[in-house]
Amino acid sequence: MNYSLWFGDLAAYSLQIAALVLAGTLAWGLLRVKQARLTLGFWQVLLAACLLLPLLEPWVRIGTSLTGSPGMSKTRTSMPDPGTIVPPSPHYKWVLLVLAVGIGLGLLRLVLGLWRLADYRRTARWIEDLPGPLREAQALVGAESAFFLSGRLEVPVTFGWRSPAVSFPARFEEMEESHQRAIACHELLHVARRDWLQNLVEEMVLTVFWFHPAVWWVVRNIRLSREQAVDREVVKLTGARQPYLQALLEIAKAPRALTLPAPLFLAEGQLARRVAALVKEVRMSRPRLVGSLAIAVAVIVGAGWWAAETFWLIAPGEPAVGRLEAYTSAGSPGSGVPYIFVLCCLKPGGHDIFGAGLIEGDQMKGPVPLSMPPPPYTPQAKKDKVQGAIIAEVNVDASGNVAGVKVTAVSLTHNLVDGLDQGVIDTVRTWKFKPATRKGKPAPATVHVQVNFNLS
Repeated sequence: MNYSLWFGDLAAYSLQIAALVLAGTLAWGLLRVKQARLTLGFWQVLLAACLLLPLLEPWVRIGTSLTGSPGMSKTRTSMPDPGTIVPPSPHYKWVLLVLAVGIGLGLLRLVLGLWRLADYRRTARWIEDLPGPLREAQALVGAESAFFLSGRLEVPVTFGWRSPAVSFPARFEEMEESHQRAIACHELLHVARRDWLQNLVEEMVLTVFWFHPAVWWVVRNIRLSREQAVDREVVKLTGARQPYLQALLEIAKAPRALTLPAPLFLAEGQLARRVAALVKEVRMSRPRLVGSLAIAVAVIVGAGWWAAETFWLIAPGEPAVGRLEAYTSAGSPGSGVPYIFVLCCLKPGGHDIFGAGLIEGDQMKGPVPLSMPPPPYTPQAKKDKVQGAIIAEVNVDASGNVAGVKVTAVSLTHNLVDGLDQGVIDTVRTWKFKPATRKGKPAPATVHVQVNFNLS
């Protein structure tokens, strides 16, 4: 297992999420959209974008071999798999172990939470003969559920999919009927919307990304927006804003509730913002709403594209063509001669660049590409439909500059060069590297670069 590769991908993906969430948060804040349903949809789309980003973006593929252009089919250059070259760092192992332990503890917390919900339901008293406020609530919402009273709960809780259950605290019986009706409508709306399933999915996401504050931020906003949307719907159904506000305040007097994997009637830290949203209703014109949503989606797409282009994900496999990437590794255990491996895939423009080389000595770390502009595909070469590959030996000095370039092999169709070799030499001389190191100090290095010229 290549621990360094896993760790690098995790770090890059975490930065992608952070960039995407930051851009989305700033955009939504500047747009000042106050409608709860739209805000809920925005945060849900943002979370989905974070989760789907690895599936939508191209990955850098690092494989065991490197195939040249069509004209190089008989001159395949062998490449070792980086996982067999780089000795895994113990630090990476420990970091991944901590992450795995965190996920395991999160799963345990989730299982215990589900068990606690089932235990609350088992020990609660079933309300068989529904009082008037509960029957009215069912008629208003158009949904049904089993109702329970529990002396172990401080806030109403809704959970269950096929057999949903609403559990009220024992003091629910002592509340005014208008408050009971409002609270029951709120919980039945959760049943009708199947919010418990959504909440469960969010708990699973938080379990996997327990270490990422941006994910917690998005989920927190999703849950606040969901409750605000339900609040607004309750007031619309009942036509009684004041009793509902009083019900919220009455529930807020209870001691802090346990954290449960279910939508709570009032979670910690939500009261002020939910009351403010109910008291101050903000209306926006339809054109402004549509424009705001279009801008928000554009920001998410743009931020996702930038994050994918800036923080690369690397996976084993054949090299992927279509974008500028770089990967370096060093250290061949037991060989005494570390292998320096450089892989780059350039954006579509007529060619790709790959490189590999050997450096003598021990305790070496290879040069890391920083700037690698592509050599030009000359107009005459395109006109003559020249394809193939040019291999060059590149000497990188201790400062990371290219000290020398020498073409060592040319394999082009029609035996034509049309200035491609000189273009490779001139361009590679401008490349910049983070220098190789020997025992922690900058050292010169040599790499062999293969430039593929393809018209397809």
